[in-house]
Amino acid sequence: MCFAPYISFSTFVIEFLLAVFFLFKNPRDNLNRIISLISFLLGLYQLNEFLICVTDINLFTKFAMIMIIILPGLAISYALIIFRKKIKFYWHMLIYAPAVFFILMFVLSNYLNQSAFCSTIFIEYPYLGLLGKFLGLYYLLYLSASIILFYFASSKITSKYEKVLSNLGILGMFIFVVPTFIFLLFLPALQIQFPSVLCEFALLLAIEFIFVLWYKDKHNLMY
Repeated sequence: MCFAPYISFSTFVIEFLLAVFFLFKNPRDNLNRIISLISFLLGLYQLNEFLICVTDINLFTKFAMIMIIILPGLAISYALIIFRKKIKFYWHMLIYAPAVFFILMFVLSNYLNQSAFCSTIFIEYPYLGLLGKFLGLYYLLYLSASIILFYFASSKITSKYEKVLSNLGILGMFIFVVPTFIFLLFLPALQIQFPSVLCEFALLLAIEFIFVLWYKDKHNLMY
């Protein structure tokens, strides 16, 4: 094992416990619920990475892909909650339609018939071809859209406390996305090897979530 699977399992435990804490702290608040769900899925992804590396069973690769595919839609939902934008149910269906498509293609079809494997950069998935490029485009568009929504929320909301939460939303996207792309795309191209740290970015995002909910409660904000 190039990266020590117990790191993934430990991250899963932390993310799971934080998800439970976020939810039960205020289960009726939409912001608590969406942050809890994001943390829970990030934790499940880490659990599946652990299981991939200790079992080599392809089923866990498919489960991990499900977590990966759902997360961009949740980023949009997170931004809409911060923006206090209520949309019709059919818009929600449209937002998550690409996720359903990719899940059907990658998970329920025979497209992903090889298991991912452990490497220095944590988990390497088999070549996904043209569909993988569309998945990358989906990620880029959705995360960019979430950043734009957070920006509009920050510029249009008059409450200085809610404006801070909007800016924290932008920061959260950059905390997780930018370092991940640097480690995955640029450092290997320069032949720079490193121990796996991608799970630590998920923990940084979890720490920011703790601050977000603390700040929300401190200023008596409800969503």
